[in-house]
Amino acid sequence: MKNYSKLAWFGVLFALCVIILGAYVRLSDAGLGCPDWPGCYGQIAVPTHVDDVAQANQAFPERALEAHKAWKEMVHRYFAGTLGLIVLALFIWAFKKRDEMPITLPLMLSVVILFQAALGMWTVTLQLKPIIVMGHLMGGMLTLCLLTWLALSTSNTIRPYRYGGHVKQSMVVFALILVVLQIMLGGWTSSNYAALSCVGFPLCNGLVIPPMDFSQAFVLWRGLGINYEYGVLDAPARIAIQMTHRMGFILVSLYLIWLSARLMKNRELMPLGITVLSLLGIQIALGISNVTLGLPLPVAVAHNGVAALLLLSLVILLYKTRKTS
Repeated sequence: MKNYSKLAWFGVLFALCVIILGAYVRLSDAGLGCPDWPGCYGQIAVPTHVDDVAQANQAFPERALEAHKAWKEMVHRYFAGTLGLIVLALFIWAFKKRDEMPITLPLMLSVVILFQAALGMWTVTLQLKPIIVMGHLMGGMLTLCLLTWLALSTSNTIRPYRYGGHVKQSMVVFALILVVLQIMLGGWTSSNYAALSCVGFPLCNGLVIPPMDFSQAFVLWRGLGINYEYGVLDAPARIAIQMTHRMGFILVSLYLIWLSARLMKNRELMPLGITVLSLLGIQIALGISNVTLGLPLPVAVAHNGVAALLLLSLVILLYKTRKTS
């Protein structure tokens, strides 16, 4: 069981890397660096030979090969494929030892990873449709959460805390729901290229209430065959998305500050309270920096990574506050 837990924790670390790589690919506009799937211009690796490049450009005349973008996309696919193998190994191991360990969670992980692969394919074949891109992001977050729970449940070092009345599991569940919704809003903002629709903070383009079009901002499914690279929404719709994300940020921040204060009243949960509060502070600074500095790539990628870490810390907190017989 100890070695199984180590593999699961390695999977957690690897899933975090895949999420950060995915954010880097998306934010550097390399999501269509390879216009086909699972290969790249019909090959298992990025074409480099002159003849292969010419053949690739002939096969996809609408999208000439840009090697730097293609390599970003393929490195992400290689990492995602490796993560799939880790999940497969966890499932096979659990299946062989099913009399000693539960099989349900590894099976769930296997199903999620297969659906993630499908979402990755649709991200490319449906040309960055926002609902698919956001779904792919959330699938990565779900994989991270399930792997974390599996690692925790197979480890003997992390046990439920002794209830002191300061923190109930329902409080943590609500925090998780808020953070998941906020990450979804962040994914929707990014996939609709709305991150820079508002210049400045806390005002948006110098206005407290800028012109917004909510009727178009949250249409989840638009017509097939539309290339969403660089977005298709007009400015008021993008502003509506950005402002909704900002309002969500205020709600999530207030609740997590309150929850952290509760956590710090319990000596055993205090480290998690400090962790949640610290990650929240970093996330707020990164979010403000994104809009005031013009979305610098390292800051934008870090914003995704810290969101994943915040979610992971809440999963650990949920595990700590679970009821045991």
